[in-house]
Amino acid sequence: MNESIRLLSTKNGANKEYRVQLEARDGGYILTGFNGRRGGSLTAQVKIASPVSYEEAKKAYDALVKSKLKGGYHPADVGAEYAVPADIGKPTGIGLHLLEQASESDIEKFIKDDSFLAQEKIDGERRPVARRETVIGSNKNGFQTTLPAEVAEALLVLPPDTEIDAEQVGEVLHVFDVMRVGRECQRGKPCGERLLVAEGLVGFVGRPASIVVVDTAFGTYAKRALYNRLRAQNKEGIVFKRIDACYGEGKNNDQYKVKFTESATLQVASVHPAKRSIAVQAYDETGAVVPLGSVTIPANYPVPELNALVEVGYLYVVKSLVQPVYKGVRADQCVGACTVKQLKYRADIGEEEISSDESALLAATG
Repeated sequence: MNESIRLLSTKNGANKEYRVQLEARDGGYILTGFNGRRGGSLTAQVKIASPVSYEEAKKAYDALVKSKLKGGYHPADVGAEYAVPADIGKPTGIGLHLLEQASESDIEKFIKDDSFLAQEKIDGERRPVARRETVIGSNKNGFQTTLPAEVAEALLVLPPDTEIDAEQVGEVLHVFDVMRVGRECQRGKPCGERLLVAEGLVGFVGRPASIVVVDTAFGTYAKRALYNRLRAQNKEGIVFKRIDACYGEGKNNDQYKVKFTESATLQVASVHPAKRSIAVQAYDETGAVVPLGSVTIPANYPVPELNALVEVGYLYVVKSLVQPVYKGVRADQCVGACTVKQLKYRADIGEEEISSDESALLAATG
């Protein structure tokens, strides 16, 4: 029989969540743990991948729960279960249309240009979903990952081979595009037309609370209103897409994201042995390590492991990140994303204020 428990920790001001899930699979049982910030997207930790007997899996389940309770977690309400694919990390074959980065100074141009629509930039993890024999989730790099069970079950009504593009925040899927409906490929259709198809698909599954359509605006007045609202609500940013553009793969100058605060994907270089702090780093164009200083881990986040990829907000970079703010682990990214090209250096730094190494970095990042 399946079994799961949701555990919370507020120890030392934390706000963490851990779930343990025992699930029947292929005549036996598998065991998966999920951890992360409460209310955020949880990262799967496969404990038993190949099915074993119920007795063996149950023993491991009880031991894992006991260890978490001993570490300061306590049972909470049941919470949603997650659908765990047989092969986490298996390629899904879903190629994604990626967003170009634009600055906030470009926003007025996009707002006035009626050839672009605007959408809220959702602060979660890229989560395209495909209806195959079952419903599977993919990450930004095209590898199979977990989905909230409610989402997977709701999307089973979609025609086989349907593929939609979305962002997952916690247990909610925010849909913003579609690549395929059954046997009919949608990639060659204009963005505005695909959006209508995506809205229709969400309506077809009954619009459960766990599946929503991203807010979209057309025309100068509506786009400006959306921008002003997102800014006032301290949202992550806004996206502009050319209405007549096809769905491509990679970046191609017809979809742009504007973040309201600077943010970068970085690698954990070291973990402080006594404090909730990590050192982070990026890589220059030659592959050399570029240290970027330390970041404090808030109490409501678990401390990431060495070499983990993390998202860090910041004001700008001098020799290190200025006013860094930890935003969580990036399980959907690879180390190739940790480049200095994504960083914003302070524009008013004179050459006498920086080292020769920093001068090279500034030149490399433009």
